[in-house]
Parts: sequence; structure tokens; C-alpha cells
Amino acid sequence: MTFLKTRFKVKRELTTLDYENLAKLATVYGIRGLDFEGQDLIVEYDASRMHEAEVLAKVRCGGIDAEPSKPIPEGAFDQTGQFGDFAWPTTGLSPANQKS
Repeated sequence: MTFLKTRFKVKRELTTLDYENLAKLATVYGIRGLDFEGQDLIVEYDASRMHEAEVLAKVRCGGIDAEPSKPIPEGAFDQTGQFGDFAWPTTGLSPANQKS
């Protein structure tokens, strides 16, 4: 297990319904905890279970208008919701690229 924390900037004041949705987010498999520092939402998650972009997608599905504090690296869903699998090398000396 690899536990990481990521920070998202919340773009508007949260309502009671938003806090209820965040409480439901805390039950998502792979998310360990939620915290606030000013207008920043800090999410602790298990990186062996989900990618940072998936965490952002779950936050947005809960109705929270949030943006990542720094760009999310490639290899899964990006800020637009598009998937790109860049994690596996397609050239070079990887065993997957060798012909038998």
C-alpha cells in the first residue's frame, strides 16, 4: 500500500449538501481521509488502488468544483476526463517490445 496526499483548490464556498457528499466520498474504496486547509481540500488515498486523477473525478462527481493544485501526471484520467495509458513503454528495451 502506498498512501499519498493530494491537494485540490475548491472554487466556491461549500454548502451543507457538499459536506454530505464529501462524507460519502470518505467511504470510497482507496480514499483514506479528507481534510481542509483554508480553501484547499486535502485527500489522503491509497495510490496502489487509484490514481490521483480518479480521486479528482470522485470529488467532482460529488458536486465539488475543484481543481488540482499542480498538473496531474499522465497515465490515467486527466482533468478533462480523457484516459491515456502512458504508463507502459511502447519503445525501447522493455521485454514487452521484444519479438520472440
